Amino acid sequence: MAILSDVQALYASVRGTWAKSRADIIAHVVLAVAVFWICGATIPKLTVVHVDPKQIADNEWFKLAKDTGIIYVAFVIPLVIVTAYAAVLRTCGQLLVTIVMLTAPPSERRNQYRLLTPWALEPLALTLQRSEFDLNDLQSKALELQLKYQSQKNGQWEGFQKSISKLTKNAQVYLADFLFFLLCWIALFKFLPNAPWVQANAARYWPVVFLLLVLAWFGWFRVARAIAVVPSLLLMYVSTMIRADPDMRAMLDVSEEKQESIRRKLEELLREEEERVSAQPSLLGFIGYKLGLARRAGGDKELTQHRRLPFPSLYKRGSRFAWDKASHVQYNSEWLADYFAYLYYRLHRRLSSLAKTAWQLARYIITGAP
Repeated sequence: MAILSDVQALYASVRGTWAKSRADIIAHVVLAVAVFWICGATIPKLTVVHVDPKQIADNEWFKLAKDTGIIYVAFVIPLVIVTAYAAVLRTCGQLLVTIVMLTAPPSERRNQYRLLTPWALEPLALTLQRSEFDLNDLQSKALELQLKYQSQKNGQWEGFQKSISKLTKNAQVYLADFLFFLLCWIALFKFLPNAPWVQANAARYWPVVFLLLVLAWFGWFRVARAIAVVPSLLLMYVSTMIRADPDMRAMLDVSEEKQESIRRKLEELLREEEERVSAQPSLLGFIGYKLGLARRAGGDKELTQHRRLPFPSLYKRGSRFAWDKASHVQYNSEWLADYFAYLYYRLHRRLSSLAKTAWQLARYIITGAP
């Protein structure tokens, strides 16, 4: 049993180390692929001096180092080098990320509250105990309650904080590493222009710079998306905690008229926020509309056929047949045609649902945020 527990502890240690360094290792692998495979830079040639093991063993200095135990320090040197490199990488990377986020903060054009619904925000709005409020008031109240739940050392709240840190941590690590790599690559060619390897790969300088800039921009994009979604997640989780908090039951116990009034107010605030974001000019919005993937701004009730769906009249006919119960029992000459349209309608709904799920999954993989 002792051996089993030792193996489990070793496995947990290895898994923890991999979880902490996974993003850095992946970033270095991507760097090697970008520099040596995509851009075609040559691998530096390392000259290995031929050493006779017998000659080293007979050396008096080697015997002295072995007898005094100093030789075993040599096995620690690679670990020290890797640790020092990791410390420099992390420190410089955090500094570079801070500079980038101060000079190019996430855009406010994104709808930070797109994940929220009136039902999810209702408990938080009721704690304000007033009918007139805005989304900033909800955000301030959520921060206030956050301090309360943190002081209580609630286990659920600690789990939420860990999930938020995981959401933003890897994105920041990728951004920091690629900025550090870019800085090192530029410094290598600026301060060591006469080095043989630098001269041999001078033609690869700008391709690597451009590729690292693209990777750094992608890292910044993931950081920006993660930061943008944090306020929504905070509001959602605080509202969930309020529902389960016995101290808040008195505030949540209101009349149905009050609840309906609060929900209408929340619907209005969320709709105004969506309209504010959609009012901004967007190239992606234009492309999505031309491809039939998005509605025109302000066209919530736009008909399906205006979104460039294939066979719109057949889809609309099948939709009517699906919901019109009276037509189900009228076995006239058009029933088979209506049923065929109904099958097309169901197939289109299934394929649309599958495509939406695949898009959400791909979007989550790319952005790293819901």
